[in-house]
Amino acid sequence: MEELFTSLIVLQFLIIGIHDWIEIPGWLHGRQIQAVVGQRKLAWATAINLVFPGLAVAYAVRFYQLPKPGYVLDYWLIYTALTVVMAVLSWWVPYLIGSAPAHREQYAKMYAGTRHVLPLRGSDPGPNLAHIVFHVLFLGTFALAVTLRVNGR
Repeated sequence: MEELFTSLIVLQFLIIGIHDWIEIPGWLHGRQIQAVVGQRKLAWATAINLVFPGLAVAYAVRFYQLPKPGYVLDYWLIYTALTVVMAVLSWWVPYLIGSAPAHREQYAKMYAGTRHVLPLRGSDPGPNLAHIVFHVLFLGTFALAVTLRVNGR
């Protein structure tokens, strides 16, 4: 379980760091996001967004195959829970409840041409397929963090 958590938290760190910067046609359109947000602002946002998963990875590497202090297990639990909450607030609440026209317009520009598998709700397409995959990853790391915390490992 520790190996899986370590692998997933490293993957989560990498995804958070690069997904707005790379081009994978139909999946990730970093140039569109950079055009809407601006490269400088996006660089700052990425750097700030990497602090918390970076600490989670640092703990995973530092305490790999060693007993975990309670504060490490607590940090993983809190960080992964907040990541899931932020994904829900950023993507699922606007999709299910609706969002402001400016929000819909911004997301439409940033994620145009990416794969969407959810039905349209109003004029909000919801999270694209890449973000749904990311959210499954976030839920997986959260579930593992809960398990590690409960087991005190």
